[in-house]
Amino acid sequence: MVDSIGFDLDGTLWDYADRYADIFAEVLEGQEGIHLPTVQEVRNATGLAALTYIETLFPRLKNASDTEKMALFGKAEKIGCDLILQQGGRLYDGLEQMLKTLSERYSLFIASNCEPLYLENFLQFYGFRHYFSDVICQNLPGAKGTKGENIRVVCERNGFSHPVFVGDAQSDADAAKAAGVPFIWTTYGYGSVPDAVYRIDKPMDLVGLVERM
Repeated sequence: MVDSIGFDLDGTLWDYADRYADIFAEVLEGQEGIHLPTVQEVRNATGLAALTYIETLFPRLKNASDTEKMALFGKAEKIGCDLILQQGGRLYDGLEQMLKTLSERYSLFIASNCEPLYLENFLQFYGFRHYFSDVICQNLPGAKGTKGENIRVVCERNGFSHPVFVGDAQSDADAAKAAGVPFIWTTYGYGSVPDAVYRIDKPMDLVGLVERM
């Protein structure tokens, strides 16, 4: 029987990719010869480590220094995090009702590769912090190098014995496998996990699914 449910953030709880497509267009305005990423390209790169994320979105910057790449990432991230507190993003339909319902029966947590301020501002803007027993992302105390390791960290420090992990991308499925945790694919998210055993087409589908697991 499931006792806890972990969530990826982008592509699982909300969609913020269109904001970042606009932010990169703003940050790089006037610079010639640099392809501005589309919303879909941002979705495809979301979840990658910062340097890989920038190199994927901007192939022409691959030979630039890591300092230059991280400067671009940092500038966009600062604008993005500030905008979260001003505008929020796009929650998937039924998301809060799903969190409310499940949090009454299970311990919920978030394990993301995002930056701490991004996660904190998401929770603050929507007032969602009380739904989650724990959250972890890169650069938070106790965080390890991979999402799989971080899922294990959360489960061990909270005593979760029968967790599941919910995400939208193959990297999420791989992280759940590395942590020894069943994976549930959000088909409405950014990525594709065609071999997923469990899948949901909308957030509220998760309520019935975990009850049957």
